[in-house]
Amino acid sequence: MILVLITLLAILLTAIFIGTPVAFALGFTTVASTLLYLSPNQLAQIGTMAFNQGTSMNQLVAPLFILMAEFLARGNVAADIFMVLNKYLQRVKGGLALSATLASTVFAALCGSSPATAAAIGRISIKQMIHRGYREDFAVGTVVAGGTLGIMIPPSITFVTYGIITENSIAKLLIAGILPGLLISFLLCLFIVIRVKLNPALQEGSSRQVDEETASFVQEQAGGIGQDLKLLIPSFVLIFVVIGSLYSGIATPTEAAGFGAIGAMLLVLYLRRLTKELFISTLPAAARTSTMILFLVICGLSLSYVISYLGLAQSIAKIIVASGLNKWLVMTMLYILWFMLGCLMDPGSMVILTIPFVYPTIIALGFDPIWLGVVSTLCVEIGMITPPVGLNLFVIRTVTDVPMNKIITGTLPYVLVLITALIIITIFPEIALYLPSRM
Repeated sequence: MILVLITLLAILLTAIFIGTPVAFALGFTTVASTLLYLSPNQLAQIGTMAFNQGTSMNQLVAPLFILMAEFLARGNVAADIFMVLNKYLQRVKGGLALSATLASTVFAALCGSSPATAAAIGRISIKQMIHRGYREDFAVGTVVAGGTLGIMIPPSITFVTYGIITENSIAKLLIAGILPGLLISFLLCLFIVIRVKLNPALQEGSSRQVDEETASFVQEQAGGIGQDLKLLIPSFVLIFVVIGSLYSGIATPTEAAGFGAIGAMLLVLYLRRLTKELFISTLPAAARTSTMILFLVICGLSLSYVISYLGLAQSIAKIIVASGLNKWLVMTMLYILWFMLGCLMDPGSMVILTIPFVYPTIIALGFDPIWLGVVSTLCVEIGMITPPVGLNLFVIRTVTDVPMNKIITGTLPYVLVLITALIIITIFPEIALYLPSRM
């Protein structure tokens, strides 16, 4: 059994290290292990699984949430949220940084993607902060960290993927991310306030003249409270419709995602930004991302089938449970593994790559599967902002001229904030489990 596991991992890791996309690496490993240890006839079963998943209504959840995010990102809704929040927080110490974090929190509830949240908020907020004297590393670090909220606060594509792979309730997983997401947002804001108070130089650098483009945008967004509400209320209504319909049980996750996609399009139309070019560019962009996730899920489930058929995961679980290892030691080692993988790949790939192997063991040790989904997602968040290869670091590099070394040094303090959030949720799992238990 150990030899079979080593062979399977060797095939999978070799395929990934030579540059094969994770989905195809999983698929190749599935086919190779089926031919080696099962019967070629079993390939027909894998084909049936692929067909069933490709035609399942559950698979519509992720594409619809992705379509929702594409409409909102291309419609500059994130910029509206940031500018309105900045208008009321600009007199507070660190107000721009707080505005960026809170805007990330709100946009995360509309987006479902960490890189998309970081990019959307970063395009407008980093320039504003630097031009108003914020230190470059502080400005970019704040946005990189705030962007991680995109995969914790629902709608989260990572939770959808986890729910499909483990056959847990997608609705409960999405709702479970609300309180942890708000906790992380609070800790980030508290950290910003404390840092600025202890080190005023973070926001009191040499003042720079705001360039004509930025000044024009600020003037364009200026207005009374009525104009501000006109920009904010539709976004909050859309959040309430999606999350409220899930929590109350009025809608299934697929139906809630449909509400979100249609609502996002109507919101951009309401703001008079739904041009023909925007509409045409949004659909293929959403289709490309959705196809990638579908391939990941199909290949991940196929590998899970082989692992289950061979009894590998169950054997690992029995060995670990029988060894008497402390369950928190096992969980800590798993946290470290997720940190490392989060640095190297996107959240969906990380979940699909590891969960088939570790899920039975963690459940056998007595951990809650919904809580496991939350902490695994938070570990990926930490990995996505951890140097040297955290995904969000490179996303922000594409939307700003700040050099990578400053992005890294500015982000490192926020890694400690997210680790603090992970420790709190580990000690108090009720933070993640309270809302799902009330559904």
